Amino acid sequence: MVVAIWLLFPFIRIDRADYNQGKILAYRLIFGLTILIVMLGKMGFDVFFPQGIAKPVSSTKSVLFLIFGILLLAFVVYIIVQAGSLFMTSYPDTTTLNY
Repeated sequence: MVVAIWLLFPFIRIDRADYNQGKILAYRLIFGLTILIVMLGKMGFDVFFPQGIAKPVSSTKSVLFLIFGILLLAFVVYIIVQAGSLFMTSYPDTTTLNY
């Protein structure tokens, strides 16, 4: 979990200065999100398919699974919105016509 957070930490605030490191940051994003998605899948498997038939799943584990899933979804949406706004601010101005 700590490794995934370290990989995704640069994406909390990203700006134009990070363009030259774009390839490295893309790999960090891919690996960090992959680790978090695998962890979410393992946690979901533990919640929905507990080991042993008579063993109930604690409500705390279920609530943590939902919170983790919602936080992961919110982070992915945040990254998409941030990338879109960065693209829109760096896109050349096409409102003026040069004849």
